[in-house]
Formats: sequence, structure tokens, C-alpha cells
Amino acid sequence: MIDINYKDMGYRIKEGRRKLGITQEKLAEQIDVSPSYISEIERGSSICSLAVLVNISTILGLNLDNLVLGTNLSNADTTFSEILNSIPKKEQKLYIDICKNIANSFK
Repeated sequence: MIDINYKDMGYRIKEGRRKLGITQEKLAEQIDVSPSYISEIERGSSICSLAVLVNISTILGLNLDNLVLGTNLSNADTTFSEILNSIPKKEQKLYIDICKNIANSFK
């Protein structure tokens, strides 16, 4: 059984929302809930339905698995791809080289 840390999930929602420059009010309006409900979700004090979570992940452009569980072995490829795609093309090789060097330091 997977244990979901709702506080961490809420933090990831908050960070995703902030990166896009979306207020709690705007996000709430887009998924037809109250801004106070978004605040509760972000604080981890309220557990939202799957439908609300899917809507949030869609609007914020976040991978649902990563949003719920954070980065783990099952979604690491997606996470690294999202990071890579967020970097300007000319800097992507540098990112890959840095990741390789970090991995090699653990060997």
C-alpha cells in the first residue's frame, strides 16, 4: 500500500502554481472550487478527490504520478524529461553531462 504525503503533494501543487504565476483564486476558478479549498489542499489539510487532482495536474501541466508521489523510480524518466525540456536547447547537453557526473560520483 502506498502512503501519500498530502503535505508534500500540496507543496508540489503550490510550487507548480507559482511557477506558472497562477493565483489560488485563478486555479480555483478554473476547476470550479473555492480558493480556500485550494489553500487547504496546498497545506495538506484537505484531501481532494481524484477528479480535482486530475484537473489541477492538467492545468498546471504536471505529471500526476509525480504530483502525488514526488519523484521516485517509477516516474524518474518523466521527471528528468520534464526538467530537460524546460531548459533551453543549448543548455540540455550540459544538464545531461552534469547528471552523468553526479551518477558517476555515487559509483
